[in-house]
Amino acid sequence: MKNLKKLIASMMIFVLIIGTFVGCSGGNSKEVNNDSGSEDQVNVVENVDPSLKVPVIDLWLQSQTKDPIRYEAGLMIADNWRKLGFEVNAETREWATMSAEGMKAHDHDVFMVKWGGKPERIDPYHWLYSMHHSDEAVEGGYNITGYLNPEYDKLAKTFATSLDSAERQAAAKEMQVLLAQDVPQPPMFKLKLKNAYNNEKFTNVTPGVGLGVYSFWNFMNITPITDDKILNLGQTNDINLLNPLATKTGQDLYMLKNIYDPLVRLDVKGDVVNWLATEVNDIDDTTIEVTIRDDVYFHDGEQLTVEDVKFTFDFAKEIKSPTYNAYVRNIESIDIVGDQTVKFNLSEPYAPFLTNTLSQVLILPEHIWASVYEEKGAEGVLTWENDEPVGSGPFKFDYWRPNEEFALKANKDHFQVAHIDGIVRTPYTQSFGIVQGLIAGEIEMTSYNMMPLDLEEVAKASHVEIVELPDAGSYIIHYNMRHKPFDDVWARRALTMAIPRQAILDIVFDGGALKTFTLVTEDNIFWTNPDVEKLDFDLEKAKAELVEAGYQWDVDGAIYYPENFEPTPIME
Repeated sequence: MKNLKKLIASMMIFVLIIGTFVGCSGGNSKEVNNDSGSEDQVNVVENVDPSLKVPVIDLWLQSQTKDPIRYEAGLMIADNWRKLGFEVNAETREWATMSAEGMKAHDHDVFMVKWGGKPERIDPYHWLYSMHHSDEAVEGGYNITGYLNPEYDKLAKTFATSLDSAERQAAAKEMQVLLAQDVPQPPMFKLKLKNAYNNEKFTNVTPGVGLGVYSFWNFMNITPITDDKILNLGQTNDINLLNPLATKTGQDLYMLKNIYDPLVRLDVKGDVVNWLATEVNDIDDTTIEVTIRDDVYFHDGEQLTVEDVKFTFDFAKEIKSPTYNAYVRNIESIDIVGDQTVKFNLSEPYAPFLTNTLSQVLILPEHIWASVYEEKGAEGVLTWENDEPVGSGPFKFDYWRPNEEFALKANKDHFQVAHIDGIVRTPYTQSFGIVQGLIAGEIEMTSYNMMPLDLEEVAKASHVEIVELPDAGSYIIHYNMRHKPFDDVWARRALTMAIPRQAILDIVFDGGALKTFTLVTEDNIFWTNPDVEKLDFDLEKAKAELVEAGYQWDVDGAIYYPENFEPTPIME
């Protein structure tokens, strides 16, 4: 029965792929009316003004070998968008290009990202403020979609600055209502995370919220059973950049957080624990004093001091670090008030200061970065590759051979020493390679999420054990409201209702994921709003909203704007 199900799923995906190439050639237009009922449901115009035609949508996909989930789901989405009359150009791009042009430069139409539910995102500041406040709509900011809503900004301000948890909760729930109706970048699916490791070589696996076995605490706690104390880690993407001030790629930051230390860290449940800091004291709503350890040294032997702490935060703000911009924006000044103590003076109260600032900003050695700044300037700092990073963390950089291996070795002089001697991270061109690498013993661990077919495959190997935990992140589709047709809320809502969520779950995920309609995962009970509008798959409703907004179609089913069209960016 299982083999029959796989065969049917494969045939459906094949048909969808063939349909996509046919659709790209413009041969799908009649299908619009047939799928939604009779032609009188839409405004068909025989001699429609060609200047009113809705522009082609460029949908960026990851390649099938790199990420078959996003590739196949993207083809299914494109196919249904065409049924509404939209012309869609679905093309594959390398993630590095997609990240640079979309995530950073915001020069995209639409693409899909699997966002991780990192510990610092339990407090949903990232989802609700960073990804949607107008301040973050700048190049390099996390407001990738360009969402601008004054009412939303007002709520976001309350959410960010109030120190009353009930007031923050109320604002967060109302913000989720606005996002669900405006759909600037709708979430679609959350995974049932299943990671794998070799139980014959390692024990004491410690997965963390959102990151699974890729958690910093797992690297610290995982314990070798044999004399081989190097953890071989397999991933589907390579490292891109080792500059903590410039990279916004999760894979880079996960490794950098082993090389550099923050003032505090978030434990496996997302709670704050002191790290470089020995004390964190709130003097008042906008003043926080932090006392640091006196026994910490950078990997080149220089002692880490309060001067390095002050330098790091000041420097990140001065050069407008895209990685830390949102975290340091509210810091007005930093004073050194003792041999081991600094005082942060904020311009206004900032509720997630510990979870989103002190835990995320990695302390840099001033003696290295000040020299780079003097030589290269601010722009040069942000383009510096930092290919031999020097931090103070529990792991030291060893070597990096791009597309082959990235290696760290344990820092035996750190105040917390890992049980392993090092990490060797190997990028695979496709997920199949990771599965086979686990079975063959080439790698001992991966945070790649095992899908049902993968689980069947690794079940043959008794040494491969699966770790399960809920995912606090989700697959998000990023529309660009700076581009047509995404500048119109009615187009975005219709496109969202044309996402065949259940079909994607059944065919692509094979039951290994769940639908979601809010960026704050339903498992995050305090913060989530379960009562938001849910724009699930409904082509008839999608077309009805487009008709009501005045959109029209030619006799071949292609979609056009109404006369004298003015986009409606957000719902009134």
